[in-house]
Amino acid sequence: MGDLTVHPERRAFPRVRVRIESLVSTPNGPIRGQTMDLSAGGAFVTTARAVAVGTPVRLTMHRGAAKNPLVLDAEVVRVGGTREGRFAGLGLRFVGLSQLEATLLQAMLGSAA
Repeated sequence: MGDLTVHPERRAFPRVRVRIESLVSTPNGPIRGQTMDLSAGGAFVTTARAVAVGTPVRLTMHRGAAKNPLVLDAEVVRVGGTREGRFAGLGLRFVGLSQLEATLLQAMLGSAA
């Protein structure tokens, strides 16, 4: 018989599907992309270039013409390929969010939900 173990959801925060123009600043320069899902703990950003897991990055998400972009420090925790019909891109975990950044992120999540 096959393994019928049910794997619990590993994410600590619920994800919201979004489409936000974004920029991932890496030690090797900026990469344009789109944030496709977002939570209070991280994001998945479609990108054309892979970045090594563990790399510290800065994610800039545009919030519309009338608002400053939200800029958050993050770490690459997963590099997604196009296997299984997924988008190529980067799974990011936010690190060291200030209270203001966390509040702005929650506002983005609330308006996207």
